[in-house]
Amino acid sequence: MTTYIYESSATANVSANIGTDKVRIATTANPILFAVGFPNVSGNGTVVCATNSPTITGTSSDFVNQLGVGYWIGNSTGVTVGLVANIANATSLTLTANANVEISADVYKFSPYGVPYVDDVLDSSNCPTASGIIPSNTVENNIYVGQGNVISFINAESSNAVFSVTELGMPHADTGTSGYN
Repeated sequence: MTTYIYESSATANVSANIGTDKVRIATTANPILFAVGFPNVSGNGTVVCATNSPTITGTSSDFVNQLGVGYWIGNSTGVTVGLVANIANATSLTLTANANVEISADVYKFSPYGVPYVDDVLDSSNCPTASGIIPSNTVENNIYVGQGNVISFINAESSNAVFSVTELGMPHADTGTSGYN
């Protein structure tokens, strides 16, 4: 288990990539507002894809060196396009299914950890705590994040306060693509 110590402030910040599916957050003097999300990494170049095809074509892209099978790809605003099934070369790849949304010569985001675990796509019956406010001087043990993802946080009060994030359990061989193991 690894523990990270952060200082929350009125400015939004992001944690380190999480190595396990579940974490503990312990606050001190002030409550924090948090949300779980995927690492916001922009890919090289621009891409084109359509919802009637699993093919993504890049311009000035570097799919071979930047991506891998199982990587999540999203559009410029982070909406899921799909998961990589095969990389033909630096400018062409195939998704596991047709693209979820169309991209027309725009930038793209990617994550090596599969599906992004943002609170609006989580099933609250499986993951009851994916975002919210943790009160001051509280330890919350049931925060499901999905391996490889990050926690965005901001102080819910006016002064800065220290808090900790502790990874619980062991990393999973599936690199977090299920999120509920």
